Order: sequence, then structure tokens, then C-alpha cells
Amino acid sequence: MKRFIIALIVLAACVEYTFGKNLFEIVNKFQKRTKLRVHCYSGNDDLGVQYLMNGQEQHWRFNDAFFHATVFRCELMHGYEFQNYQKFEAYNSKWENDGSKKNVTWLAVERGLYKIWNHRTPEFMYPWL
Repeated sequence: MKRFIIALIVLAACVEYTFGKNLFEIVNKFQKRTKLRVHCYSGNDDLGVQYLMNGQEQHWRFNDAFFHATVFRCELMHGYEFQNYQKFEAYNSKWENDGSKKNVTWLAVERGLYKIWNHRTPEFMYPWL
């Protein structure tokens, strides 16, 4: 019986690790046809380069690290030969340290980037450079 309980605990931990409790996503909300180049990474993971057309989104689920802050940085680019860009911190586990599920959505629009944190009102954060 003890082995069965241990196996269930290990299985539950693996499922949570695989799917993750935290989420951050990038959404292309440009009005005109615009291809958005997205490259996100942390100290441990490179999420690769993604290309999003209007209305498309990319999201990642993960858990926070136990012994240090989990930080994901992103570089978004668009326009002719991707000359417009912005580098920013897309997720940081220290933003709210209450142990709750964390969801961050970044909206890319003509003006720049808006952040939606835990389903709140979008807040303008960064203009395109």
C-alpha cells in the first residue's frame, strides 16, 4: 500500500511538472497583416523562434524553480525585415510571491506591448524601438 501511495505522489508531481501551473503567452493583435517574430528564453530553456500572424498566439506552461527565480525574457520583432523590436522580461516569479497560479498575456499591437496579468485590464508597457 505504501508503494502505491508513493507511486501516486510521484505521478501527480510528474503531471504537474509536464503541464505546469503557470502560463505566459504572446498574442499578435496587429490590425494590419503583420508577421510577428517571437523568441523567448530563460536561464534553463530556449523556447525557440516562433512566427505569429494576426490573431495567432503562442503560450507556454511551466512551473517555477524551487531555489531561484524563474525569469523568461522575450524579443519580439515585426515590420520590414523585422526592424521594429522590443526586448523585455515576459515573466518573473518574483512579481507576485503569493504561491498562486500566475498567468501573463502579452498583446503585440501597433503602439507596442500590453501586459495582462491574472486577467486584469491590459496595461501599456513598452513601445516598439
